Amino acid sequence: MKATVLLCRGCCCGTSDKHPGTDHEAQQGALVAAASPSVEVRVVDCLDACDRSNVVVLRRGVGKARDRDTWLGGVLSDKASTALVAFVAAGAEGDLPPALAGLRFRRQRPPPRR
Repeated sequence: MKATVLLCRGCCCGTSDKHPGTDHEAQQGALVAAASPSVEVRVVDCLDACDRSNVVVLRRGVGKARDRDTWLGGVLSDKASTALVAFVAAGAEGDLPPALAGLRFRRQRPPPRR
C-alpha cells in the first residue's frame, strides 16, 4: 500500500515562533530520511488546521483503495516525533502507535492538493 505523509510547514506549524520547544528542522529531516518507495513525505505550505499545529496528515492507499486520511495535531514532543518517524520507516501500515493515537482528530474538509 502506498502512503503519503503531508507535513505542514506553513504559517505556524513549522515555526519556532509558535512552538519554540520543538526542533522543526530535525523533525522534518528525520521524516524525510524515513521515507521509502512505499511512503512519500511531502512538505506542504498549509493544511488549514492552524489551531491544531503541528499538523501531519497520513494518506494511505490510492484511488478507491485509499483509506480515510488520518489527521494528527500537536505533533510537538520528542515522543510523538519519534513514534511518527518509526511508523513511517515501518511503512505506515497498521494501527497508529499509542504515542500518536491520542493526537488524531477529525477534519471535515479534505486538505488542499499541493
